[in-house]
Parts: sequence; C-alpha cells; structure tokens
Amino acid sequence: MWSVLLVFAATYILIGARRLSILPIGRPAGALAGACGMVLLSVVDPGAGLTPEAAFAAVEPNTIGLLLGMMLLSASLDMAGVFERAAAWVARRRLSPVRLLYLVTLASGLASAVLLNDSVCVMLAPLVDRTTRRAGLDRVPYLLALAMGANAGSALTLAGNPQNMLVGHLSGISYRTYLLEAGPAALIGLAVTAAMLHLLLRRRIAARAPSLDLTPEPASDPAQGPAQGAAAPPGSSRPSAAVPGSSRPSAAVPGSSRPSAAVPLACIAVVSVLFVLGANLAWTAIGGATAAILLHRRDATGLFDRVSWTVLVFFGALFIVVAGLQKTGMPEQALRAASPYLPAGPAMGILGLSIAMLVGCQIVSNVPFILLAESYIRSQPDPHLAWIATALISTLAGNFTLLGSVANIIVVETVGAEREIGFRSYAKVGVPVTLASCAASLLWLLLVR
Repeated sequence: MWSVLLVFAATYILIGARRLSILPIGRPAGALAGACGMVLLSVVDPGAGLTPEAAFAAVEPNTIGLLLGMMLLSASLDMAGVFERAAAWVARRRLSPVRLLYLVTLASGLASAVLLNDSVCVMLAPLVDRTTRRAGLDRVPYLLALAMGANAGSALTLAGNPQNMLVGHLSGISYRTYLLEAGPAALIGLAVTAAMLHLLLRRRIAARAPSLDLTPEPASDPAQGPAQGAAAPPGSSRPSAAVPGSSRPSAAVPGSSRPSAAVPLACIAVVSVLFVLGANLAWTAIGGATAAILLHRRDATGLFDRVSWTVLVFFGALFIVVAGLQKTGMPEQALRAASPYLPAGPAMGILGLSIAMLVGCQIVSNVPFILLAESYIRSQPDPHLAWIATALISTLAGNFTLLGSVANIIVVETVGAEREIGFRSYAKVGVPVTLASCAASLLWLLLVR
C-alpha cells in the first residue's frame, strides 16, 4: 500500500510542480511515468498497483473520446477561417476599449461553452493580440479577458472543458440536466467575470494611443498561418506541443483553398442539438468531427496535427494512477477520518467542498483533484448538487492564478506575454475575479435549489 502511495505522491509532484529543475518533463510525461509505475508495482508485488489489464480498464473512454471529438471540431473551425473572419468583423466595428473588453470576455466564454476552452484560447489569442496592437491598445487587459472569459464560460456545459467532461462521466448527469441547472449560475459567473475585469482594469483600458487603426488585416488562409506582415511581439512563439492544437498549427495541403465554414458550423450545431437530446457525448462529438472531415473531402492530416495528443495522454495516464490509489482504499479511509471535521449540512457542505476545490485546483490542477476528491463529493448530503458545484467551482477556480488553468498558459505563451503577465500580476486580477464569480454562482445555485 505504501509503495502505491509513493508512486501516487511522486506523480502528483510532477503534475503539480509543472516543471522541476531536476526532472523538467512536464505534466503529461509525469502522469505517464506514474501510470507505468502503477503497472510496474503489480509485477514486483502482485498485490499492489494495477495489472496491465486493470490499467487499460481504468482509462475512461467516454472522456477521451469527447475530448478528441471537440478538439477536431474546434480545429475544423480554425482551418475554415471562422475566427479570422470574426476578428475582421470586430475590427470593422471600431468598438470602444470598454466594449471590446466585454466582447472578448463574453464571446470567448460563449465560444468555450460549445468548444473546448483550451482550443478557443489557442485560436483566438493571436487574433486578440493582433487586433489590440493595431488599435494602439494595451493588450494585457484583453488577453486576461480572453483567458478568464474562456475559463468562466466553459462552465456552461459539460463539453466546455476537460473537468466538466469528467464530472459528467463520474456523476452520470446528462448534458441537458447540467445545462438547465448549472447554465444560469455559469452565465452569472461569466457576467461577474466581465464586470470585475472592467472594474479592476479600467485605468489600463482607458490608456490608448490617440491614433487608432482598426482596419482588419488582410485575410490569411488559416492553412498558411497568420497574415503576412502581422506584428509579432518580441520573443513570441506559436503554441508549443504542450498546448492543444499546437503540434503543427499551420499544417495543410500546400496551395489548397480554405475549407467552407458552413460545414464545421453545421456539424457543431447538429452535435449541440444531439447533446441536449441525450445522445452519447463522446460518439456524438467524434461523429460530428468525422462528418466534417468527409464533407470537406480533403486530406485531414492538418486537422489531426492540431489535436493536442499530450492532453489525451495526460488524461489516460491519470485515470490509471488514481485507480491504483483507489484500489488500496486509502481515499475512503481518509474521508472517514476527516468526516468529523468537515462542514455538515447541504449548504455548509457545498461551501466546504467549494473551498476545497478552490484551493486543491491550484495545487494539483482541477482534473487530478476531482479524481482525488471523488469519494468526498459522493459523501455530500446532496451528491447531485455537489457534482454541479464541483463542475462550476473547479472551472471558475482556473482564473485564480496563472497556473490554475491550461488556458491561461496557452494565452500567455502563444503571444509571448510572459514578461507582461507574470504570476503576481495575474493574481492581482485573478484572485478578486475568481472570488466574486464563485460567490455569485454559488449563491444562485443555493438559492434556486
């Protein structure tokens, strides 16, 4: 049992520390090492760890399939130039800085409710950066709006982010039920996020160059990358292989024309309707992505190159690591020992769970912490409400610190804003935004329950 705990602890150190100077392998590789460790234990000590068969059985295919399908659908939108066209439309409207801030926050949030928040950030970060630079605006408020809006808005649905997909699987809550019960609270959280960003960043967004040029950049073929002449910040880089859609962001068939935007939009609309009607989430998303590929009738290599396979590896390995720990019964024993000290009652229990989520998600990230806290969530007086609150708070908690969500890292690294948005500067905005949005969402959830 202690050998399993050692492997588990080592894995979570690799995951939680993100980068260790002595072993800078990253989170996906850390989780994969932990999974291999659990299987190796079963060879050394047949009573410990997981057998190869049990390890494969521990991987949850519905979550992996849903992630893959949504990544492919998001990538198909990007290759069709949907986000480029949207950015050009916004540029032509010559919006005020305040209106642009609200538009970026709310649009990224609503887009993330339909697509994955990480994918939305990968595709929109360069466009937001380019638009604000050409407008003579400080780009930092708008990059924060993109990241925090995408995080908050992704709480609207079970398909908005990886942790909500996991909650949907573990809880058995349907897409429609979650949308009806958590949707209003998530919308309130998104609205509060936008208002708090305006309040906290009002001085920065008021500072702008006297001469504005909001003329849209020449439209570029997404298959060819950014438009020629697009300004690139010093030290900027395209998304690395650690973020969704980044292994070859400009991959496409040379000389090919831009795919039709109507195809992926229609497929996403059909997929969303089927989600609400209760269809299997994973196969519906995969089926929608497959339909988009077939209807485009072109080589799909560029589309698959935009899938973040490292995220899928991370999830699959993490399922194995947590299953190895759960086999020992230690999480249940720890819960029984801590139960006398935990808040009692439906409302206080949800409050205690929310605080635990807010803190735990900063230490080991949201998905690992949800897997670890599954027994605690199921032990609540109202498990259904507890799962709803878990999805909401674990998502909104991503705005607390720069490392709280992969989407935050994606935005900062994609446009090379590491010097402008550091851990402290992000926290000055992220902490009050998160506390306010979590409080508002929880209050609504408890009042209408």
